[in-house]
Formats: sequence, structure tokens, C-alpha cells
Amino acid sequence: MILHNDNISGNTEEELKRHCISSIVYVLCVALCLYSVIIYVVLEDQNFALATTIYFLVLLYTYLLVRKTYNIRMLVHLYLIFDPLFAAFVMLYFWRYSAGMALWILPIPVGAYVFLEKKYVYLYTLYILLMVVFVTFMGKFLTVETPALNKTDLSDALVGASNMIIVGLLLYYNDKIRAVRMAENFEKNRNPSTAESALETSDKNEKSGIVKDRLSGNDRELEKYTEIFQKVQTIVEEQQSFKDADFTISKLSHLMKINNLYIAKAIKQNGYASFSHYMNVRRIEHVKKLIAENDLSKITLMYIYTSSGFSSQSTFNRVFKQIENVTPTEYINNLSPE
Repeated sequence: MILHNDNISGNTEEELKRHCISSIVYVLCVALCLYSVIIYVVLEDQNFALATTIYFLVLLYTYLLVRKTYNIRMLVHLYLIFDPLFAAFVMLYFWRYSAGMALWILPIPVGAYVFLEKKYVYLYTLYILLMVVFVTFMGKFLTVETPALNKTDLSDALVGASNMIIVGLLLYYNDKIRAVRMAENFEKNRNPSTAESALETSDKNEKSGIVKDRLSGNDRELEKYTEIFQKVQTIVEEQQSFKDADFTISKLSHLMKINNLYIAKAIKQNGYASFSHYMNVRRIEHVKKLIAENDLSKITLMYIYTSSGFSSQSTFNRVFKQIENVTPTEYINNLSPE
């Protein structure tokens, strides 16, 4: 598999995301400008055309002001929050005759997938579903005159085409971003030429007496995953990320800037069945530590397992039994003096 590509080698992940955002903003601006013209000329609604024109101008002007200094995550969140509100306004106006206006919100979950963590994909998908439900409900009480069905064909075509282009851009840049991540991870693992990697390599060579250039392919592979696992231990154990019940391998991958497949393999090579197994072992060890250090007559078992990263007692009981082969109650009773 070739991880280098002349088209992406000169771009960082952040640059690609900014290019993607710029492309989407320009497509939106063109679409909104044409949309305003269609509403004014074909649908003959001056007020609605004015509203879409204002939205177009605000979007373009704001982006031009912040395009060199904006925070990517903040801008993406703002767009994913406010674009469905505008879409709801449009959908409510056309809902009786053109449900196709719902295409305005099609890029929302895709955008969340490309720019944000997985949990935001679910949150924003739920957000737009609630928006559709709201529009459907409010549309029943709409009393203003809306356009006839035969007049909305052109606007439907424009909305569908522009939003499909945006989705296409998101998927296109998502592939390029993934390629850059894979290339960066591959280069780091294959040729650790940065000062930090060189220092780590030097320290390891001093301790082990092994020169890295002389290692066999299997030894290099083992050392690579050993280094990854050491970084995992730093975040999960030393920084106690296991206490976060919502801490996932995706979050860990984001923090480490390493593909989660590499992380999963490193964890397996160190004796754990999976990332979940590794996290649960760490959590149970912390539970046992809290049990040993505290007077159980003064604190509850619920405090202990929630402080260790378990969100429910049923999950805690099941995991404890799997790892220790006894229930938490049996374990505590075994510790008590006879």
C-alpha cells in the first residue's frame, strides 16, 4: 500500500480541513445567492428573498473576516448549530409542497463525521431529527400563503445539487485527511527522525545496548508497538483517563495522534484481549486499591466504582466477576478478618 501521495504530501491535516471549509463556504454562498434570485424572480417573494440574501451576506462577510485566524472546531460547531436553524426556516416555508427542502440539513451529520468525534455525529444527527419533527409539527399550524408545487421545482433542484456537492466535498477531503494521517503515522513509525523520537531512541539504545539499525523486521515491529503501549499507559494509567466512563479508543487515538488500529494491536501484544479489557483491568485495579485504602463503613461501593470509571453497578459487577472470578461482595468479605 502506498501511503505517499504527491497531492497530499505538502498539506497538513489542518490545512486540508481549512481548504474543505473554504470550498464549502463558497459553494454555500453561490447556492444562497442563486436561491435568493429564484425566490425573488420565480416565487415572487421579496421578504423571503431578502432573508436568504442577508443570510448569504452574513455568512460570506463573517468568513472573510475570520478565515485566517478562526478555530476550526469552533467554526464547525457554529455552522452545525446555526445552519439547521436556517434550514428549519426554509423547510417551514416550503414544507407543505416540497419536503425536498430537508436536503439543506443533509451535510450536517457528514460534516460532524469529518471534523469532530463520533459522539458529535450522534448528537447532531439527533439535533436535525428533532428539527424535522419540529418543522413537521409547526407546519400543520402554518397559515401564511406558500408557493405552489410547480413553482418549487427549480429551487428543489438547486438545493439538491448544492448540498450533494457539499457532501461530495466532505467525503473527498475526508479521504485526503485520512491519507495524511496514515502517512504521518507511517513515517513516524518507520523513520522517527524528529528530535523527540531521536531522544527516545537514544535512551532506549543506552539501556538495551541495541542499535536500532541492526534490528530485524520483527524486532522493529515489536519495538514500535512497545513504544505505542508506553504512550497508552501514560495517558490511561498515569493521567488516569480510565476514570472517565466515556473514554474510548477513538479519544485515545485523537490524543496520541495515532491510528486506533495501531493502538489496539499494541494493547493486544501486551497481553490484553482488547482496549475494553485493558481499561476494565485498570478500573478494577483502582477499585481494589480504593477498597484497601478506605473504611467501607464510611463510603459506599457506588462511590468506589463510579470513581473508577464504571457508569453502572450492573456493568461493574459483571466486569469484576469476569476479572477476579468473585463478586465484589465476596471479594470484600474475603478481605474482612474472620
